[in-house]
Amino acid sequence: MNHLKDKVVLITGAGKGAGRALAEALAERGAFVAANDISPINVEEVVAKIVARGDKAKAYIEDVAKKVGAQALVKSVEDELGGIDILVNHAAVEPHSSLLA
Repeated sequence: MNHLKDKVVLITGAGKGAGRALAEALAERGAFVAANDISPINVEEVVAKIVARGDKAKAYIEDVAKKVGAQALVKSVEDELGGIDILVNHAAVEPHSSLLA
């Protein structure tokens, strides 16, 4: 069941909860998961679990509540993985101003 084979999926908030479950499920279906979280502790554990079972994932530590962090994340994933096919914006952030401002 590799419906997402070779698709790059960027998931923010992938360190725990539903974001973690999504990361694991999408990797299982063949996606290369670019797993983002603000803290390395949980997201690196998720990535290690995905890689240990033979699937593909990489951890990206950035604070996507900040414009510079969001831009750095996207640039890193694009530079390292060739682009983003699917974005799951799952991080629980509440910016006080538009990220595009």
